[in-house]
Amino acid sequence: MLQYWSQERPNSPGIAVEGVAERTFAEWYRRSSRLATGFAGLRPEGIGGRGVGFAGKNAVTWGEVLAAASLTRAFAVPLNWRLSHREMQEIVADAGLDAIVVEAEFMPLMGHPVPEDGRPRLLVPGAPPQDFERWLAQCSADPVEPQSDPDDVALVVYTSGTSGRPKGVQLSNRAIAANLASGPPWQIHPGDVVMVPAPNFHISGTGWTFYCLGLGAGSHHVLEVRPELVLRVLAGGRVNHALTVPAVVQMLVGHEDARKSTYKGLRTLIYGGSPMSPTVAAVAQEVFDCDLMQGYGMTETCGPITTLDADDHRSGGERLASAGRPVSGVEMGVFDPVTGERAPVRTTGEVWTRSEMLLTGYRNQPDELAAVLRPDGWFRTGDAGYLDEDGYLFLCDRVKDMIITGGENVYPVEVENVLMSHPGVRDAAVIGVPHERWGETVKAVVVQSGAATDVDELIAYCRERLAHYKCPTSVDVVPELPRNPSGKLLKRELRRPFWEGRGRGIA
Repeated sequence: MLQYWSQERPNSPGIAVEGVAERTFAEWYRRSSRLATGFAGLRPEGIGGRGVGFAGKNAVTWGEVLAAASLTRAFAVPLNWRLSHREMQEIVADAGLDAIVVEAEFMPLMGHPVPEDGRPRLLVPGAPPQDFERWLAQCSADPVEPQSDPDDVALVVYTSGTSGRPKGVQLSNRAIAANLASGPPWQIHPGDVVMVPAPNFHISGTGWTFYCLGLGAGSHHVLEVRPELVLRVLAGGRVNHALTVPAVVQMLVGHEDARKSTYKGLRTLIYGGSPMSPTVAAVAQEVFDCDLMQGYGMTETCGPITTLDADDHRSGGERLASAGRPVSGVEMGVFDPVTGERAPVRTTGEVWTRSEMLLTGYRNQPDELAAVLRPDGWFRTGDAGYLDEDGYLFLCDRVKDMIITGGENVYPVEVENVLMSHPGVRDAAVIGVPHERWGETVKAVVVQSGAATDVDELIAYCRERLAHYKCPTSVDVVPELPRNPSGKLLKRELRRPFWEGRGRGIA
């Protein structure tokens, strides 16, 4: 895709990070080709079939690594720089990477000090860190011809596992192509610019990078989702489409600068993560004077499986609380998770999907894939919901107990494992509770062991061992946790008081 647009629209915006760097398609391809020759030379037989990683915020560098990996038939891994050192090392070991490009501030996550010059480094197993730009300048500038196969794994995105172990979601070229062909309602054309505020280690961040690339549109990334910065970018006139989440839209329209500008270039505001309230949707349409659209998907589906289009937003009503209907080429249904039978209309069951967009597997964890991918090709999302008479999907809860806080996935078992390692905790449960800004926040409910343990100490204990977004923001101490006769923890009982009076049991 990059080679094609470097020839068709060489001077068109390719990828940019606000205030940091930008590349046209031609510049992007030249840099990625040079980088690919360097990657290929790291091993005598070339790097094909192995992985390269990137730990950093600069989506321009990540875009170059992503394309260079594809040129050498390697898979690319965007590493989550919000993780702890221990968590990062687990993922790096699981991925078995041949090379990692690391921004200076994240070198401690790799076990190295922050370089005094503040420049990114290239890490290769068994060798000292190298200055990335100096190494790149020595690589051959000869063009590299793409030789990838549809079934090559192009991308591995790590997401927290239900067992507390990170899972590397493997996405193929075929899945990416199916995403591009799925025909969502937004109309993005060559030369358009899409603002992407999501970090590159999210499928939304990287997914929109390759989605824009496939359409010949530029992806314009922002490092910080600050209302004044995002509003300034949107008012600049270059951005035609913007990706966001409802919590951010609420912050934007509520900011004092929101109505001081016009947003003439903006045609579409695309959001995901949760429904948007009718009030916020109405204000957003008034402030930005553009179409609103929603997408629902996950890392394993390589993009949205359902969308709620502009007409649905304009008509309002009950459908604004839905996730929309399936995109072209995607099957979606609601099934009884025990019997496997389709659930009747307006009967809650588990959401399943089937398409060529699905993952090819979880790296080094075939049992995890077998647990969610049926022999007939249906993927079990773990989300509970129902369909109305017109096929609109309404999400109600999570079959898995995953928490989504500010767009980040948190699996309670991972946090519970850390809490249970504290000598002052005999039993622990972690749940998501409502939060005005982040949708949900993490709460721990613990049974103490012996002497009383300070709750602030427990939170600090978690923060030393986990990414901060995974850590409890509050801790309740109780005599016992609710369990059924077989000993299974009843998290629904713990969540109920916090979600009473709300239309759904998740953000």
